[in-house]
Amino acid sequence: MLQPGDKKALTILTAVVVAALVIIVGATALVVRGHEESLPTISVQADDTLTQVEPGYWCEVDMTDCEPVDPRSVRQVPENVATSPAPIGSTVLVTVPQDVAAGPWTSVAQYATPQGVVRVFDVHRPDELYTMELRSEPNRVLLGIEFSSLSTVLQDAPQGFDSPDWSVLARGVFAVNTVPDGFEVRNPNLLPDERA
Repeated sequence: MLQPGDKKALTILTAVVVAALVIIVGATALVVRGHEESLPTISVQADDTLTQVEPGYWCEVDMTDCEPVDPRSVRQVPENVATSPAPIGSTVLVTVPQDVAAGPWTSVAQYATPQGVVRVFDVHRPDELYTMELRSEPNRVLLGIEFSSLSTVLQDAPQGFDSPDWSVLARGVFAVNTVPDGFEVRNPNLLPDERA
């Protein structure tokens, strides 16, 4: 038989156990919520500044489970343009994560030249390249960079690869504005695109 003092101790012990369980459940919920899958980021090192760039949207390789939206379902594709000024005469280092490098991806660098503005395209094969260097020179000033991770989904392809105007959808697009502080484009004429 329990004595009155034993009942009080048992009540206190029960209250402590219940409080501990509440704390454990709450902490577990916070940890699980804190470890939700985040969007992949590209690292951009310009001058002494490291910038982490998230995509405007990100989908699985088959264009499912898109965050924040499926780009095919909206009029305006979500953009997230990061700013990382690249001083003239500097080298910009860009590192893509495994999520991007594991599949084919593209890069487009835009430069201001005395003759006008030129875009330089490059296509990277899976696991070929994780880090790339881009120079900003007085006669070829780096204005911005865009990276696209490609999906396995074709667009405008009713006959598959035999369709005349097919293209591959991007599963995610990363954009960085690298215009040097105070720089103005003197000749905005668009020049023909180049391949890297």
